Amino acid sequence: MNFETFVNRKIKGTLTRLFGIQFNYTSETSKVRKWVLPYCEGKGCDIGFGGDKIKKTECDGIDYPQPYAHAGKDKVDIPCDVINDEIPVADNTYDYVYSSHLIEDVPNTAMVLRKFIRILKSGGNLILVFPDQPKYEAICKRIGQPMNPYHVHADMGYDFMLQQLNSLSDIKYKVLFSSNCEIDYNVVMVLQIQKIMHS
Repeated sequence: MNFETFVNRKIKGTLTRLFGIQFNYTSETSKVRKWVLPYCEGKGCDIGFGGDKIKKTECDGIDYPQPYAHAGKDKVDIPCDVINDEIPVADNTYDYVYSSHLIEDVPNTAMVLRKFIRILKSGGNLILVFPDQPKYEAICKRIGQPMNPYHVHADMGYDFMLQQLNSLSDIKYKVLFSSNCEIDYNVVMVLQIQKIMHS
């Protein structure tokens, strides 16, 4: 990281922490868009998008009515507190479900995965972007950036997410693409989900 970026983050972090000043910032989605766009085919949604949806067309933005992140100007299409409420969308609606830097804020990861999968068509792509928490914390400390206080899993990362996915007995999945911290602390998983019907 260059000196200008370091100073910029340090100053913004201090102003946010001390005075509550909010800044627009580059979204985590913008860092990985080139990798995941090929898997965002058909009608999809971006859950917890903070103003920067993965796609600008054929993509419903699902977030708080007033998102706490300000990474772009895309409007909320379906207002919802995904952590506490059911997503107000019919089962098997979307060809892909994308979510970036939301799942680490949810205490019950398996529950939110079920919510995402419920609205995804069988055979559709579940695309998750989330931090490797230990690497995220190390980078924040190194550059003086305040850590997101909403992260709830000290062991969040690639292996943690695989364990959560493997705990879901009503799906099978195939990893179509993954990246484990090739871009700073970001983990990217693109999973083709097959729903299993139990009789």
